[in-house]
Amino acid sequence: MSDQTTTPEQSNRLLAALGYPIWIIALVIILTEMKKDAFMRRHGWTALFWGIAWAVIYIGLAIIANIPFLGWLGALLLGPIIWLAWLILSLYYAYQTYNGRDFTIPLVSDWAKKYAT
Repeated sequence: MSDQTTTPEQSNRLLAALGYPIWIIALVIILTEMKKDAFMRRHGWTALFWGIAWAVIYIGLAIIANIPFLGWLGALLLGPIIWLAWLILSLYYAYQTYNGRDFTIPLVSDWAKKYAT
């Protein structure tokens, strides 16, 4: 991911960073002219797949919650922990993006790289 030699503009870094906790911004990035910028395109796809991965996790948690008693209890205990993990990681990735640092999210970055190139 270190194919860029120049630092992106602050407004581009801010928009790309906001794509991690707010997935709709990532969708706007990849559907508009902003995708022409390599930095924006890379982070737009990565943030979108980040949001999709967490949506799949939450759907799985909802399915588990429908198991009588133990599933409900497990989902009740795991739900807040999973949400907090998502929030902390999303803010961390947003911070890294805003500062122009390269990072890799396991699995997600590989999926995003296929679409961003």
